[in-house]
Formats: sequence, structure tokens, C-alpha cells
Amino acid sequence: MKPREDGPRDGYGAGYALLTVAITFAVTVTLCLLGGLWLDRRLGVMPLFTLIGLVVGLGVGGAWAYQRIKQESGGDGVRRK
Repeated sequence: MKPREDGPRDGYGAGYALLTVAITFAVTVTLCLLGGLWLDRRLGVMPLFTLIGLVVGLGVGGAWAYQRIKQESGGDGVRRK
């Protein structure tokens, strides 16, 4: 019988992979939001760039998270060992 090898999706590996995705998503949204807030305070157009930063952060972070989860689940046609 072949010994079992733990892969990145076994046990804690899958949890840590998803935790990394969640933290990266949160950091991306926060940085874009804070960048928009900073720009609003500099230019004096208060909600405009804050909202743009939020939308950009959600879009970029969401697209990255989607690609990463798809890659981890093997949905891209590439099988991970």
C-alpha cells in the first residue's frame, strides 16, 4: 500500500490557503479604501474617491480571490499534487 502524502488541500493546508485568500482580500480592499480617503482629503471632494477606492478594492480583491480559489480547487484544468 502506498503511504498517504498530505497535500496543500489536506487538513490544515486547505484552511490556511483560504485564510490567506481572505486576509489578502481584506488588505486589498482596506488599502484601496484608505487610498481613496487620502485622495479625497487632499482634493476636498470627500465621498468621491473613497467610493471609487472601495469599488476598485472590491473588484481587484474579488477577482484575485476568485482566481486563487479556482486554482486551489483545481477548477482551471491543472491538477495539483
